[in-house]
Amino acid sequence: MIKKYLVLGAIVAPFTFFDKANSFEFPDKPPVGELSANVSYYTNYIWRGEEQTGGLSIQGGFDYSVSLVDTYIDAYIGTWAANLNTNGFGMELDYYGGFTGAIPGIEDYLSYDIGMLYYDYPGASSQDSDGNGPDGGSGTQGLEFLEYYGSVGLSGLPADLGISYYFGYSPTGFNNNYDYTYHNISAEIPIPSTPFTLYGGVGFTDSEVSDSTSGYGFTDYKIGAGTSIFGLDWGIEYTTTTGYAASGEDKDDTLGGDHVVGYVSASF
Repeated sequence: MIKKYLVLGAIVAPFTFFDKANSFEFPDKPPVGELSANVSYYTNYIWRGEEQTGGLSIQGGFDYSVSLVDTYIDAYIGTWAANLNTNGFGMELDYYGGFTGAIPGIEDYLSYDIGMLYYDYPGASSQDSDGNGPDGGSGTQGLEFLEYYGSVGLSGLPADLGISYYFGYSPTGFNNNYDYTYHNISAEIPIPSTPFTLYGGVGFTDSEVSDSTSGYGFTDYKIGAGTSIFGLDWGIEYTTTTGYAASGEDKDDTLGGDHVVGYVSASF
């Protein structure tokens, strides 16, 4: 009888072991903090009025946040990427981190966000220290740049109107060619009796271009409408610029100017 049970146990045990092994599951969330992701499809990538792709753009990123003081201070880090076609740089990969939360005493109305954002262009900047490529051709070293930013948001207004102000500063700018400051005022409001939200903003870039006496400053405008369908965010927006030119001349060109962009995005 003992031998019978031993043999039976020898037969059953391996299947029991594999069953337990197959029941292993990865955790749904980190033990501390929250992890989120996003992915978007745009018909064109427009950054502060400037065209970045001239065509379709796939964008997405990951964010990790942890609450330091409930409601008032959250720390976060993240990364975000998009394909680029303009000037042949291929890809933009951003890294950022900062703190966000509500203002004590008026937490139902005012929020803040401060941090640093690093713009990287993998492959386009892997050149020699003299600015030339490995083959001796012209190089693109130093395209990367760092931006310090801060923003405040105002909510709880009549008709669910939301208003925000963003400030950004970079000591070097793209390709180490200029320092800049960027100001943007944006607003959004639900359209009554519809599932749509109307939004828009005005931004101003002010900088000193190292090889131009005229400087580099222009204004960008955006207006759009969005909604959520089947768990996805959909929208269309119009952007334009005035006084735009990457060369520092006071005129608009193809990178600025008028653009109509459609998009669909998801968050996880």
